[in-house]
Amino acid sequence: MKFDFPINKVEYKFDLIGDCKITVTVNEHPVAGNVIDGDLLRGHDVLRINFSKTDPTDTESYATLKQFKINDSDFIDQIKVLGYNIDKSKHKDAEDQISNNLYFGYIGSMEIVLEQTKDLLKRAAWTIADKEFEYVKWPLREKMYRDKNSENVNRDAKFMFNGSMVADDAEINKFINETQIKDLRLPINFQEDRKKIESWINASSRISISNFESHKHFSYANGVLESVNSLLQDSKVIYMPQKSHFFNQEMLTDRPIEVKDVFAHELSDNNNVFFEYPSPWYDNKMIQEKIDEAVKKNCKISLDLTWLPMTNDKLDLDLDNIDQIFFSMTKTWPLTDFRPAWRWSKDRINDFQTIGSTYGYYTKAPAMLFMKLIDKFSFDFIYQKHENSAKEINALFKMTPTNILWFSKHVNVTHDNAKHISNHYYLDEFVCIKKLLDFKGKYWW
Repeated sequence: MKFDFPINKVEYKFDLIGDCKITVTVNEHPVAGNVIDGDLLRGHDVLRINFSKTDPTDTESYATLKQFKINDSDFIDQIKVLGYNIDKSKHKDAEDQISNNLYFGYIGSMEIVLEQTKDLLKRAAWTIADKEFEYVKWPLREKMYRDKNSENVNRDAKFMFNGSMVADDAEINKFINETQIKDLRLPINFQEDRKKIESWINASSRISISNFESHKHFSYANGVLESVNSLLQDSKVIYMPQKSHFFNQEMLTDRPIEVKDVFAHELSDNNNVFFEYPSPWYDNKMIQEKIDEAVKKNCKISLDLTWLPMTNDKLDLDLDNIDQIFFSMTKTWPLTDFRPAWRWSKDRINDFQTIGSTYGYYTKAPAMLFMKLIDKFSFDFIYQKHENSAKEINALFKMTPTNILWFSKHVNVTHDNAKHISNHYYLDEFVCIKKLLDFKGKYWW
């Protein structure tokens, strides 16, 4: 029996009737009681069940296996089909081997081979899922308030490194938790705070954005997706990469909008073009070449800069030929409860985001919290904190980095063609190392 997780415990229970006996060995060493601790296992182990009774012909003496659990998960159905070897010296007319069917009447024995995965990623995933179980887990389409059971632990382990949830950060969380609501209720000063955000970004050692001033309009958004949605719904034709945040494509479902893969179709003049920049799927040069082509075709170009704070590359971005940019720190800081985001645009966009920002009709607490955070933490704070650890994790787990620090590539991690999450979900091509970073040093990595 092969397992995609480390075995912490094997637990079994027999009912014995009459004059009979069950003994259990692991790797030929006798086991006392009915629980085998995972520390006794080597990774490839042979568990042997021996059944004996005083009188081989005594049909009133027998045993039944009532329970066989590994890490509290029930494996009784897998056990019942395994072969049982009959002691022919005691039962000369019997077959050599039969299916045990959880019943022990013949004197004999059976072996259960336990082979744990050697895949370090799978072992780490199960360790986190078990030891750091989240009783409240979100975002999740299923129940967010959960009990710890084998089904939920195994589910969490399976999807542990899949997605783009933000790594936790104790310092930022402490700052947020200690900030009082009363200090977040005033509107921001759009003119002054815009300049402050631009200067804060350009203080980065990796990022330089020029020609902010070419974008006359600046507005607050409840998450970048609010700006993306406005762009998409204002388009008759949209050129965008096939692979991006899956919500982008989900928002286009059943809409009368023609969606074209910007890397597969020839650009036509005067259309909207949209990129995530940078992107873990496409290198920056590839995107920049398409931007240059779009400029020549007089297209309107919009960039989602959500991944920008975690780029492994040094980037110089000139906004002169860019029509809109969308920015947040929600994929870098633990801000999913607040989702502050910003949009710069050359033209006035007549949507609620613009109107709400103009009239002060927006949720002020997340915007003000963002401004307080940038006073305390630099643009590069999280990247610099994890840069060296990410390199160590990639080396240990034999992964290669992408151009986004959060995502790495592993030879055994590929896209799920069954598309369990969404028809447009492609982040499962990567290993999201955030949880590995969260618990680096606490466990064996």
